[in-house]
Amino acid sequence: MFSAPDLNDKKDALIASAKRCFDLRLQTNAGGNLSVRLESVDAIVIKPSGVGFAECTRDNLQVVHLDGTIEPSPHKPSKDLDFHLDLYNIREDIRAVVHCHSPWATGYASAGIEIPCLTVQTIEKIGRMPLIPLSDKGGPQTDVEISPVFRDTKVKAAVLANHGTIGVGKDLMAAQYLAEIIEETAHIAYVRDTLMAAHGKTVADLPQYGTAADAKAAG
Repeated sequence: MFSAPDLNDKKDALIASAKRCFDLRLQTNAGGNLSVRLESVDAIVIKPSGVGFAECTRDNLQVVHLDGTIEPSPHKPSKDLDFHLDLYNIREDIRAVVHCHSPWATGYASAGIEIPCLTVQTIEKIGRMPLIPLSDKGGPQTDVEISPVFRDTKVKAAVLANHGTIGVGKDLMAAQYLAEIIEETAHIAYVRDTLMAAHGKTVADLPQYGTAADAKAAG
């Protein structure tokens, strides 16, 4: 049986993040997925297919090596396993991935609209959330579509057309926060656009800087 010094700690962190996503309604049913990289070995812990965020346990989470080798498990691997592995392989700074089908953000993604970074927080924490289109055949995005976007080390979050969102970070909480900011920003953007339309406005100011220090430094 596979073992690693940090295995249970990483599993517990993933379970906590998954429950938080579920409680915040960022993900219902058995869709979406989360993963975290082990520090003691070149492998990740990932939610398998068919297991809901609220049902993650130490026993049903899977361990997958970065070369794609899956430790024995009674569960099917996540349909998005390939893009998770590729993100870890192309960027050393990515240590966790949170992928949700959160409704406000996915609504924008399904309309083919990139979510604007219209708050100072999104400017500071994210900068931009690229919209990644469906595959050439109209199917869900894979590493073919996702990895080229994330090769830019400034990209921390992205939105998948007709699919959901991706947040990456140095640990699960960092990636989790991004998933939450994406959804919050999409909700704010919808409210802003609705209010602007109701009041006949077509232009609204956007922040140029995320912090007062950045604005001051720019002169």
